[in-house]
Amino acid sequence: MSEKIYFGVDVCKASLVFYGPGVAEEVPNNVPGVRRLLARLPKGAHLIIEASGGYERELVSVAHQSAVSLSVVNARQVRNFARGVGRLAKSDPIDAEMLARFGAEVNPPLDVVPTAWEVALQELISARQQLVEERTVLLQQQAQHLNRIVRRLDRARHKLLQRQIAQLELAIGSILEEQSVLKQKVERLQKVKGVGFITAVSCIALCPELGSLSRRQTAALVGVAPYDDDSGARKGWRHIAGGRPKLRRALYMAAISAIRSNPILRRFYQQLRQRNKPPKVALVAVIRKLAILLNHLLQNPSFLPAS
Repeated sequence: MSEKIYFGVDVCKASLVFYGPGVAEEVPNNVPGVRRLLARLPKGAHLIIEASGGYERELVSVAHQSAVSLSVVNARQVRNFARGVGRLAKSDPIDAEMLARFGAEVNPPLDVVPTAWEVALQELISARQQLVEERTVLLQQQAQHLNRIVRRLDRARHKLLQRQIAQLELAIGSILEEQSVLKQKVERLQKVKGVGFITAVSCIALCPELGSLSRRQTAALVGVAPYDDDSGARKGWRHIAGGRPKLRRALYMAAISAIRSNPILRRFYQQLRQRNKPPKVALVAVIRKLAILLNHLLQNPSFLPAS
């Protein structure tokens, strides 16, 4: 097994800056540029790439096709690492160097190569979430509009958003019909009261690891794991951090539904409130319990959730 050689890649909209042994180069952020540079990488190369709001997708796709190992890491974590080693200056070449050093020191896990349906579902779910948020904002603004023309345009936009959301849900359903294993997982998650079709699909699409995680890993991945903040005799408040925001958003809505319709989770929430836990703290605890339950359901096919 060859030794890993870490290469940092700072991702911009128009360009990619590579840094590693024998490589310090900027190339266009497009398929030809990426392929030209990947061809120069030695055996055992491991790319460390910052998540950059989607600008890294072309690079990640081509690297996966070329069987080049990679890890997409959190930008804030790398920035904190740079400060920790005394690199306060920031530029694209420096960022690429820090990514390479971060990889060598931390050795982040490899990203799993997504299947075609995972990529499609993630994009469909993300697009749907965006449209639902737009619809929510529109409905809030609509109540304040008095002008007849503006109100008519609001109604037209609302109808358009409804049609587009329905189109995305139809496309999601088509993928499920083609992927029987995936459909079975979605149906299994829906056995939990409070978890609807979209929530179940969101969990499968945004967290393909679900069903193979420990309790702690599940909570951390969703971003609802409480982290200590203690020093000496001081016991600070526990805070959640990190995780996958889109996944947490989907489970947040499911938790709201669950504390109304799921007797077990409703009782759990009420017990926390009776212990004077703030509503948001209790709700986060419900999200954590729900995420762990969903992971357990996929891990144990024979397990049946209590009604």
